[in-house]
Amino acid sequence: MILKLSTRWLAEFGRRPLNLILLIVVPLVFVTLSAGVLADFADILGGLGEVGNIEAATAGWAAAVLAGVSGFFHVSTSRNADRRLAEAGVGAIAVVASRLISTLALAAVSTLGALIALGVRTNSGLSWRVVGATILFSLIYVGIGVAVGALIESEMNGSLLVVFIWIFDVFFGPAMGGVGRLSQFFPLYYPTSVITSIDSGTAGLLGDLGLSGLIVVLALGVAVLALAMTTRSGSFATKEPPPFRRRIYAAQKAAFRQLQRMPIMWILVVGLPAAFISESIAVTPNSPTPVELAEAGARTLQILPMDEVHGAIMVPITVGFLASLAGLFVIVDSAEVDQRLSLTPFRPLEILWVRFVVIMSASLLATAISLLVTSLSFRPASWPIFVGANLLVALTYATIGVIAGPVFGRLGGIYVLLILPFVDIGLAQNPMFDAAPPTWGRFLPGHGAVRVMMDGAFTQSFDEGLPLFLALVWLVCLGVISTIVFRRVALARVS
Repeated sequence: MILKLSTRWLAEFGRRPLNLILLIVVPLVFVTLSAGVLADFADILGGLGEVGNIEAATAGWAAAVLAGVSGFFHVSTSRNADRRLAEAGVGAIAVVASRLISTLALAAVSTLGALIALGVRTNSGLSWRVVGATILFSLIYVGIGVAVGALIESEMNGSLLVVFIWIFDVFFGPAMGGVGRLSQFFPLYYPTSVITSIDSGTAGLLGDLGLSGLIVVLALGVAVLALAMTTRSGSFATKEPPPFRRRIYAAQKAAFRQLQRMPIMWILVVGLPAAFISESIAVTPNSPTPVELAEAGARTLQILPMDEVHGAIMVPITVGFLASLAGLFVIVDSAEVDQRLSLTPFRPLEILWVRFVVIMSASLLATAISLLVTSLSFRPASWPIFVGANLLVALTYATIGVIAGPVFGRLGGIYVLLILPFVDIGLAQNPMFDAAPPTWGRFLPGHGAVRVMMDGAFTQSFDEGLPLFLALVWLVCLGVISTIVFRRVALARVS
């Protein structure tokens, strides 16, 4: 019975082939593009690991986040159905075991993809230490994803929580120089020490490998317990959204009430910029780095303090990521309600306006917090240009989120939005890794806005007219596409 149910759950996942494709493609892209860059970044921040070991850790990081997000959605979207199935006579034990087995199978796919990408990139055989540690990464986040999926009703709250645990796990762990600090309380601290051969200094008698195994057991144990609690009879059920009675005012009021029921999202919108940006600036050395800037009509290389460059670029990285997730979840979570609204006097553009106001409220708050935190240690040359460019990033990635949700779905959209802002702003446009963006990076949506942001951050005059034009073209095109996509969602037949 357990294996039969597990096969059924995997077959349901496979009904959307794009999710399975992304489960393989995302770790391939992540490892291939980020391994060398993250190794260099770790060296900049004072990481103690060797370059090859840091690159090996990217396979574990990719496998972990995909396993966590997959585990969350695999459990969250079926919570009520699983409870009814258990009450119908199948039993909670069989349902819980089958869910965990199918989740582990999905995690195995992403882990295999990450290891294949690492093997191709390093052009050498993978050691058993790297393979074993990567599996540990994946198993830990399977436990985290399943536990969060069982305990948190809101898909936005839960998936954001999983993703942001992973972000802090990666960027403040031992690979990035976080040995002996609060980072030792993050789940991947000891597995990262194993794969990078960095002595954590806090493992005690069990050693880093032993503690890693203990964390796996603890994570999976908590996941099983949480899943069992919410699968048995009497566990909490999902509430229907409130009815809509008036036009724009009523819809807007209801939309903001919906966001009030997403406390984790608001905590992260405020807390992530505050913690992530401030910590990133604090750990960045004040060493010189070359940056290509335009001034007085000419492009030149200027030598700037690395901590100031990092302070500037962290704002669009954070804003782009949060805005895209806000766009995805607001649109997807309200799709059924919007379809019903379209049967009333509401027009699709009116509904889209309501949703976009909510999305931009969250995006603007994240932008404001990010700017405030950055201003404590960094002063741009031109505040109006710097602020305007970051607002442009927020608008651009909010529309990308609006598109990603209906096109890829919740899970597929998360996969896409994990990789796109990271590759675009975090890698291609990031002057900490290259003085000027690579050729392929000029075709990405964040290129123009980031060039304008760097101009406002470090030059007194405005010299990025063409990048500003390109950024506005991107925004207009994405706006048109998002309107078309949303119209199809709003006019879809209500089941």
